[in-house]
Amino acid sequence: MLIPLFIELEGRRCLIVGGGAVAVRKARSLAAAGARVNVVAPEADPALASIAGCEVALRAFAPGDVDGCALVVVATDDRGLNRRVAGACRERGIPVNAVDDPANCTVHFPAVCRRGPITIAVSSGGTCPVAAKIARDRAGRAIPDGFAAAAERLGARREELKREYPDPGERMRFCEEELKEWNV
Repeated sequence: MLIPLFIELEGRRCLIVGGGAVAVRKARSLAAAGARVNVVAPEADPALASIAGCEVALRAFAPGDVDGCALVVVATDDRGLNRRVAGACRERGIPVNAVDDPANCTVHFPAVCRRGPITIAVSSGGTCPVAAKIARDRAGRAIPDGFAAAAERLGARREELKREYPDPGERMRFCEEELKEWNV
C-alpha cells in the first residue's frame, strides 16, 4: 500500500535514466522543483540540454550513478534496464520511479493540480494514470476562485494566528470560519 507524501527536492540531486520525450517531461518537472537533474542515456533529446540545472551524460547506466540521489526516475521501455536501476536503488534505499513499470517503482508520480499554496495530487498507484488525471481535473474544478488567495492570506498570518489562538482546535475553527465562504 502506498502513502501519499510531498518531497522537498530543492538543491538535491535526482537522476533520470533515459533520454526521450518522457525524460524531458520528468526533467522539467524536477528542475521546476529546484532539483539538480542528471540524465544518463546513450542518446538524449536535445531539449534536455536546455533545461536549467540539468546535466546530460551520453552513456549507458552504471549502478553507481544512483549514489547520492534523492530520487531516481527510469524513463525507458527496457524492462531489464528498469529492473537493474530499481535494484540498485532498492539496495541503497533510494526512491525510484520506473515510468509505466509499476513493478519497478517504490514511488509514483501523481497527477497534480496547483492553486496557489493548495496542491492536489491524485495517484492510481501506477495502475491507471488516465483515471488519476481525470480525478485530478475534477478535484481541481472543485476549488472555487478565491480559495487559494484566502489560503495564502491565512498562511501569511500563520505565526500570528499561533500566538492569537494557542489552542490548535480553536485556531482550526478560526481558519475554517475564514474559509467558510469558499467551502462549497
